[in-house]
Amino acid sequence: MTRLGVGLTYVPGLDHIIDGVADLLDVVEIEPQSLWRIRGDGGITVDEDVLGRLCDLPGARLLHGVGNPVGGSCPPDLRQTALFAELAGRLHTPWVSEHLAFNRVADRRGGFHTGFMLPPSQTEAGAHAAARSIRTMADALPVPLAVEIGTNYLRPRSGDLPDGAFARRVAEESGCGLLLDLHNVLANERNGRGSVDDLLAELPLDRVWEVHLAGGSEYRGYWLDAHSGLPDDDLLALAGRVLPRLPALRAVLFEVAPSAVPHLATGAVRELLLAVREMWPPAASIAPLTSPRPADVPHPAGRQPTAPCEWEFALGSLVIGRDPQTPLAHELVTDPAIGLLRDLVAEFRGSALTGTLRYTMRLLFLTLGSVGVGELLSGYTRSCPPRLFASEEAFAFADHLREARPPVPWLTDVVQLDLGLLRARLDGSPCTVGLRTDPTALMTELGAGRLPVAPPQGHFRVRLVDDGTTGRQDEETRLTV
Repeated sequence: MTRLGVGLTYVPGLDHIIDGVADLLDVVEIEPQSLWRIRGDGGITVDEDVLGRLCDLPGARLLHGVGNPVGGSCPPDLRQTALFAELAGRLHTPWVSEHLAFNRVADRRGGFHTGFMLPPSQTEAGAHAAARSIRTMADALPVPLAVEIGTNYLRPRSGDLPDGAFARRVAEESGCGLLLDLHNVLANERNGRGSVDDLLAELPLDRVWEVHLAGGSEYRGYWLDAHSGLPDDDLLALAGRVLPRLPALRAVLFEVAPSAVPHLATGAVRELLLAVREMWPPAASIAPLTSPRPADVPHPAGRQPTAPCEWEFALGSLVIGRDPQTPLAHELVTDPAIGLLRDLVAEFRGSALTGTLRYTMRLLFLTLGSVGVGELLSGYTRSCPPRLFASEEAFAFADHLREARPPVPWLTDVVQLDLGLLRARLDGSPCTVGLRTDPTALMTELGAGRLPVAPPQGHFRVRLVDDGTTGRQDEETRLTV
């Protein structure tokens, strides 16, 4: 099999861009978690309507996981891995990819999610733990697995393996391929982790099957891997130097966050795809796409200074606002990146709530203001660890509001409306809720960004349908949500 070529990673809202560059697309990459829905009974289903639209897009298909990383001591989630494998078979992908990171922590209380993919312990023991997790996932997949070298905002630690040496160690022991996100490694250089050239000198370049390009932004003195737009000139120059050096490279993808899509111009994306084609001309031959046999590398004797599980517990606890009171945590908390990671986790959780509890969050902001909502969210995040899926975060926050009981009028009814809409969307079947406030007034005014003025009170039954339409059973009225 030869290379796939140049393409995009699909996100909601990108359809008009794809229509305008369809003649240049060789491959479209899909993030499987964006297709999954958590039902009320806890099961995960695939959104077949969205999947059908994605199957009609031009080019070949790839899958890139964003919620089941394989860089930590906790094995990958079996439910997600099984769905990943099923989608890989249905889409006929030649390989799939996940992140060399962790987002789950084991502890005596059953463990918790971190709300953000965090860098693994870059020790020999950490490499061994990551390789074990990678092999666990790879053994359950019908196609080879590549892992992405992530962004690491932390300062380098004495005694740790350098970034490139760690990735090499993991790849050699696990037998996986590599996804080289050039924006990630450029961000690491800009943030003081080490030079891109030093990393490339350590990497097994013949294992790089895929490259990602993206844009970033500055925040708190750091360069963020924000996927906030087109690659800058430095990144394009880096790509021009690196792409010809990758003998097994088969795909180059441009990534962008959904929030940045409205600011993208179709013409600019066309220019980017054309530029990548020019800097990565077709080669006469390409190295075979195989997962090399895992290297038989001896493991060092004796206990490592920092066990991977100790690293994950300390770092994961700190970024969600807990203090585990361990020597490692006391060391890590002095790193300014801990404050940055806390901000990023809080931003991700807040964005999840804004997207799933639209009317609730608008009511809270209109009533309490940004300071009051910030205090409410801080109390929630301190008491409740992050959830993996946005829908789970929404239900957990609704429970917190019931306990906190902030002085916000109509809050109970608005939360019920939002949760009903969410259940209807997730289960694919109508959901009926009972309210004491007229839903027409609530949704009309809040939808326009205003507080309701003396909305009618009474007993209302609202039938919420998964197509986004609600109907009130006590009147011949239907509302579009």
